[in-house]
Amino acid sequence: MNSIPITTEWSLPKTLTAPDIEDWMAGLPQATGKVVLRLGAWKKTDPFADAHLQGVLCMLQRKGIRVRAAVPPLTLTGNRAEFAFSPSYPMQMAEPLTPTEKKLSASVAGLSIGQLCKFDQKHCHIPKLQLQALVERRYLFGSGPELALAVPADAKESGYPRKSTLDREATFNNRFRQLLAPLGISNSRPVAPEHDWFNQLKTFAFEACENTWDHGRLNFEGSPISSIRFVRLRRIDVKDKSFDPAESARGFEEEFDCYLKSLYSATDLGAKWSPDGGRLIEVTIADGGVGIAARMAGGLHVFDDQLATEKKYLLNALLPDRTTKSASEAGRGQGFRKMLRACFRLSGLTIVRTGRLRLFRTYRKHDGTNEIPDFNRTTSDAYLPGSNSSALPLLAGTSVSLIFPIGPLGCPS
Repeated sequence: MNSIPITTEWSLPKTLTAPDIEDWMAGLPQATGKVVLRLGAWKKTDPFADAHLQGVLCMLQRKGIRVRAAVPPLTLTGNRAEFAFSPSYPMQMAEPLTPTEKKLSASVAGLSIGQLCKFDQKHCHIPKLQLQALVERRYLFGSGPELALAVPADAKESGYPRKSTLDREATFNNRFRQLLAPLGISNSRPVAPEHDWFNQLKTFAFEACENTWDHGRLNFEGSPISSIRFVRLRRIDVKDKSFDPAESARGFEEEFDCYLKSLYSATDLGAKWSPDGGRLIEVTIADGGVGIAARMAGGLHVFDDQLATEKKYLLNALLPDRTTKSASEAGRGQGFRKMLRACFRLSGLTIVRTGRLRLFRTYRKHDGTNEIPDFNRTTSDAYLPGSNSSALPLLAGTSVSLIFPIGPLGCPS
């Protein structure tokens, strides 16, 4: 006998974290037919929570569970809404924006909620204003450290032909540079070949974004999945007195802590890292698609199999020339290879969260030295990341993050 659908409430906490989101998804009643998302207390979204939130909202969508966003009274009404989404935001006004208004109008998490949830009649204009703001700002959304390059998946962008790879990369690079400015990082002067951190970062981000287009936009029937493909940059000041490793990587604390220890032990990083710490950059690219393992397996059934089966498909996707793209497409099967090579050259840490799995890989050893990986052999340890041993709550889509050290002034060192 089928259970009668029930309505489940989800009140976002003041600070929304990735573990909060996974815990909520793990406890969702099976009979849930509708979720009411209450935004009243929500003021801040921790690192990695943006991608997790979209993963849950797209997962609910996949299950046929309706989600309604419940916002506090007077939120984004009248000219306050137009002001919040104006290109000149933020600016002073007689009535300051509430925390909910700021998050909905100036954060990736707010963009995901606006595009993936239903609103009551009084606030049904929010998704339209978000899309209008995206177009006016050439797909840059948010402000300050919350700035992101974001593109909603819809029918208009599901077709072909596309521009050439060189044209796509040039366009991406121009927009990607704009994400650095709010972080206080110089990116205007040319980068010498021997100091190419920015080029490596762009390579990683561009290849990851290409994957979101190739594999994260459409379902198995070829229809667009309602989701956001986005890129976010973050600066982590380890020297800062307020720095807390746990708060900087909630949900990935153990991996991040081990990585920091390897940096503190390193002797070959020069001005990019000092004995008392330094500055890190994190870039996260995410989509709300079917997930890597399902795309490789050709169906969502892989998530009903043993975790080992899902992991096999996922690890296979990391190898060169293992792809679902057609043989005629340029660069097919080389995306993850380029991304992992960039991680190595940047002395970075890569984290992948998709389906029920979390993968992590760094080429820094515990003693501070760097591995010399072989990216030419598919049997190389270069393609063997660490992973969780038991299943995590199932999330839609894929998020890929790279964390790496940078010089003290944000310039090549």
